[in-house]
Amino acid sequence: MRIIRPLALIFTVALPGTVIGDTVAAKDRARSGSFDAAGEVRCAQEVGQSLGVCSAAVARAAGSAAVVVTFKNGFARTLLFSEGEFLRGNATMSGVGTDMDWRLSDGVYHVRVDDQRFEVPYALVIGD
Repeated sequence: MRIIRPLALIFTVALPGTVIGDTVAAKDRARSGSFDAAGEVRCAQEVGQSLGVCSAAVARAAGSAAVVVTFKNGFARTLLFSEGEFLRGNATMSGVGTDMDWRLSDGVYHVRVDDQRFEVPYALVIGD
């Protein structure tokens, strides 16, 4: 297990166009509740549901960010970003977090992970 992370970092640095950042540290900070900022994002938990408002908190580390979005019913999903790009959502009972698409438009990340949709301000992810 100790060899995997250094090898992953070597391959990430060696491959052009890959995303570099410390998502592990950002995720660990989010898990421990050490957030850099909090706010609200637009979100929908189910297919066909209109976007509502969810609370969000972000933990940043070395070019990466973990944004924890909490729906009104208490369900939370972590969205991972690195170097300004969305990477994935965490695995939950509602999906593994890799069935996703995203785009950045007018300063807002439009993200779909499994059946959930999120509109996250760029400034919340990146900070000042």
